[in-house]
Amino acid sequence: MNKDDRSRSLDASLGMTAGITRRDFLNASLLGAGAALLDMSAPLRLWAQAEPFDGYGGVGDYANSHGNMEEVLRAAHAVRDGQYQTLPGNTTDTGELFDYVVIGGGLAGLGAAYEFKRSMRAGQTCLVLENHPIFGGEAKRNEFVVAGQRLIGPQGSNDFVVPSKEMLENEPDYEIWDHLRIPRQFEWQRWDPGLKPLEFCRENYGFMYWADRSPSLGWFFDEKPFQVKPTWVADIFERKLAGTPFSQKVRNDFEKWRTTHQRYYGGKDYQAWLDTMTYKDYLEKVMGLDAEVTRYADPILAGAVGLGCDVTSAYTAYSIAMPGFLGFAGGFKGFRTGDEDFPMHLKNSTLIGFPGGNSVFARYFVKYLVPAAIGGSGSLDDIFNQRVNFAALDQPGQPVRTRLGSTAVFVEHDGAPERAQQVWVAYAKGGKTYKLRARAVVLAGGNWINQYIARDLPGNLRQACRQFYRSPMLVANVALNNWRFLYKLGLTGCHWWDGFGFACNIAQSMVVGDYRPPLHPDRPIIMTFYVPFYYPGKAIGEQGTAGRMELLSTSFSDYERQIRQQMVRLFGAAGFDPKRDIAGIILNRWGHAYVDPQPGFYHGANGQPSASDQLRKGYGRIRIGHSELQGHQNWIGAVSEGRRAARQLVQSA
Repeated sequence: MNKDDRSRSLDASLGMTAGITRRDFLNASLLGAGAALLDMSAPLRLWAQAEPFDGYGGVGDYANSHGNMEEVLRAAHAVRDGQYQTLPGNTTDTGELFDYVVIGGGLAGLGAAYEFKRSMRAGQTCLVLENHPIFGGEAKRNEFVVAGQRLIGPQGSNDFVVPSKEMLENEPDYEIWDHLRIPRQFEWQRWDPGLKPLEFCRENYGFMYWADRSPSLGWFFDEKPFQVKPTWVADIFERKLAGTPFSQKVRNDFEKWRTTHQRYYGGKDYQAWLDTMTYKDYLEKVMGLDAEVTRYADPILAGAVGLGCDVTSAYTAYSIAMPGFLGFAGGFKGFRTGDEDFPMHLKNSTLIGFPGGNSVFARYFVKYLVPAAIGGSGSLDDIFNQRVNFAALDQPGQPVRTRLGSTAVFVEHDGAPERAQQVWVAYAKGGKTYKLRARAVVLAGGNWINQYIARDLPGNLRQACRQFYRSPMLVANVALNNWRFLYKLGLTGCHWWDGFGFACNIAQSMVVGDYRPPLHPDRPIIMTFYVPFYYPGKAIGEQGTAGRMELLSTSFSDYERQIRQQMVRLFGAAGFDPKRDIAGIILNRWGHAYVDPQPGFYHGANGQPSASDQLRKGYGRIRIGHSELQGHQNWIGAVSEGRRAARQLVQSA
């Protein structure tokens, strides 16, 4: 058998030729190394030579918006490459004047629009410009239909905490919970008491570390890289790593990492001190831990904030409750579920998630901003299950309008910023360029693009934008016809050390109205992989660029093959058959998913204020509000930054 025959035989055994739902936005085509999003030269002619760029993205409202799409990339590259340094001669002036324009319809932009609507006087108007085909930014969802069952998984932004009374009193912006009428109690899938007990996370992040003590979480060891017979070891930290191939010294270091209350710095300014070093330096030089601990922490940290321990501020790790800081924080309890209605559970957890992640928050905001955009009363059932009325989003006469598929390409004051009364805003939509006027603007997108579209951005703010490094993320949702192989292993969440990704899980889903998928090993479910891109040893900017090159130059078929091979490696001995068990695959490729906070990001360096603090001041009639300003990006942080930017403009009017 020659090489080609062996390759075809392998693909057939993996189910690569099966008729499943598989095409992502690259549609199995190769973009080439020049397609590193907004970082490198990516001639559009490369795309023209490829097969159709946008492919299958599931069903429902989000079918045409999964990850970064072709039209979005083309418009963004045109901005970066200077196509809109001056507006095209055929730019259409819409004649519109809005009191407020928000650039970006993610959670930061929706938070800004929310704040504007609450403060607007009669007759005032707000327009949200969103470059994707649907609002939400990375807070979107994928929907499959498998054997007649609707299944929903997250495209990106995922998990939340139901605010306690203490949070409502002490943390800003959580009052929106009650104002938007978001419930505090939820119904969850039931587990058949006749089946053996299993524990499930109720989202797709906690099991990576924050809720990783459970007999239903497993770690896989084999020849690569441990030179041992393939084996699963469950609940390794509860067992103090017994049964793993680690040396006793490494086991002791893992235990120290996770449990020590030693305080390594006595000053009250310990947060600023942590921001002077990387997490790797904190682990290895301050705590004296083995590099194996850093290696384990790398993908967890990268999965939460973009890159690994060697370039990320130790303060970032502290802020997201990574191990090693109990001496400073006074103890972190971890997340476990505590509902007594579930026979086996991860005790005392507060981390949960909506089906499809934080897309539900975006839908709540849109229902408030444009009530006709989502039918029904505004209950969770309606918000979640009613289809979006896209035509209602951008109707004249509405106080707030949302214009989808509209990439802002040019924002500039009409005159000197300190004296101007209006701002010109231009956007590209459907291959044409339009312009309108605003009395004030919030830039609610990332600073990787703000620095290009804000034509009169002052030099100090432009330099501040360049201090924000970004890295990509791939979210793969694999629809399974059944998960009997996991049930046989007694697992619902899995970790490993090399190959495609580093972890995956199936979650106990919230049930909402008619959305009531079964939780049974012989019924369909979604397995979710969050795959970060990090390259220890490279400079922080180089790592982000390398990640985007890898993300966008890997064909869908190559990723599909990697997923199938990894699942066979992990689960084949337990009966997993990729031809039989995989029903569909959707990839969500986010080229700038995370800001990567380097040392000095939060507290500044060399006596200078942080870039975030500089950008929060804005200029003229423009303010900047995006989750990246907080370093650790999450849904409430995004909303907070958007609302803050909006309040600044309202108060200065």
